[in-house]
Amino acid sequence: MSEQTTFDVIDSVLGLGAGSELKALREKRDKLKALTQSSYLAALRPKEPRNFPYALRAAIAARMCGLWKVDELAAHYRGLLEQEGATPELGNVADAGWTPGDAPSRLTAILRHVDLVTLKPKAATRANIEALYAAGLDDRDIVTLAGLIAFVNYQILVVAGLKMLRDN
Repeated sequence: MSEQTTFDVIDSVLGLGAGSELKALREKRDKLKALTQSSYLAALRPKEPRNFPYALRAAIAARMCGLWKVDELAAHYRGLLEQEGATPELGNVADAGWTPGDAPSRLTAILRHVDLVTLKPKAATRANIEALYAAGLDDRDIVTLAGLIAFVNYQILVVAGLKMLRDN
């Protein structure tokens, strides 16, 4: 197996090394662990990033982790953003407290949607999807964004749950 498939983000951000009881517990569900890591690669490092470059994906993921105050995972994504070529704008995107302002733009629409679906998913409506279309996203872009949001929120919940087990 390659390093990319054997490395596990969740083990890494939680500091789970050999001999860790929590790591042993995770390895009892090795298929789920492997599927989670391959979902990570699909969401953050697909072969064709299309209109969502790797750095933007990392910045959005860092932002989402910041919204939930999952600092270990946010730090992972900020590190990934640095590896992918952070720009000042993407550094702002990664900051959960930064808002792009009211000027209508593709980035504004994306971040409003990311923040809404991350913090208040039940409040999302067809109008929010229409705002993404109006900002120039197509069906494939919207599905890509939805997949990224869904995966990172899942990962945040897994890390939070495992962190509670680890710390208690």
